[in-house]
Amino acid sequence: MASATVLVTGATGFVGVLLTSKLQSAGYRVIVAARGVGNSGNTSLESVRLPLPDEPDSEFEAILGGIDHVVHLAAIAHTSLENAAGLYNSVNYVLPVKLARAADKIIGGKFIFMSSIRAQSASVYHGVALETDDPRPTDDYGRAKLNAEIEIAKIMHRRNYTILRPVLVYGPGVKGNMAALLKLAALPIPLPFGSLVGKRSLADRTSLCDAVLHCLIEPETDGGTFIVADRNPVTIPQIVGAMRRSQKRSPSLFTCPAWVMDILARVTGQRRRWDTLNGDLVASSALLQSTGWQAVENTASEIEKLAG
Repeated sequence: MASATVLVTGATGFVGVLLTSKLQSAGYRVIVAARGVGNSGNTSLESVRLPLPDEPDSEFEAILGGIDHVVHLAAIAHTSLENAAGLYNSVNYVLPVKLARAADKIIGGKFIFMSSIRAQSASVYHGVALETDDPRPTDDYGRAKLNAEIEIAKIMHRRNYTILRPVLVYGPGVKGNMAALLKLAALPIPLPFGSLVGKRSLADRTSLCDAVLHCLIEPETDGGTFIVADRNPVTIPQIVGAMRRSQKRSPSLFTCPAWVMDILARVTGQRRRWDTLNGDLVASSALLQSTGWQAVENTASEIEKLAG
């Protein structure tokens, strides 16, 4: 393993920062592909320039000389720019497909594509999401990710690829909805979340990185698409309660009629975020677990450590 070299894109992101460290600790040589040489975010890592989506295939092939494995994390998840659909398509579809096509020609190891549960479903899902469900993305981000998955599977005839679909990832430094909950939980006031029953599957960042390392060496993951999630879903009261326990406080949650919460969400412009937090999205990672990867058992306990 010590002689294996891994090219990682998106190394400065929330997952990438931890993944590069874990890869090095596992004995891999890590090279970061970034938009500019030296932008790896870690001065101890070698870096190469990641070609732009509109550059020719030959540019992507050129950066894979001497590379054994590729882990593609780079993506755009949120943008307020005009032509969002075109940007999502360029970065989340064209770029990974060109890199996969080059990898199919050059590398002898694995190509890991970090997709998203949004390639499979909306942010709210009724039932338990499985990889065997017909994918029904509902936004440009999810559609671009799904299109990339489909094309990668067509391109890589040796099936030396693995596609991962993580649910909402949490860990130190998390942003977005989880960061908003952390701020709310830190307030010295009771919160009106006691009656919320929506269940959400989450994915621990360390566990997700372990899934990548697992897929690099596990043949049973070759040519497969896998959901990445902790074993058991959690509710908003459980999440906030865990956050406040880490601060040696009681949950201090009270019930509030759903219609009142709905009005508050509308007035504050947080309706979309509220629907995501309060709706169900339960996903099973049993398929990946069947290959030997271990999912986090107690999500609330991990969140308690996160908020501590």
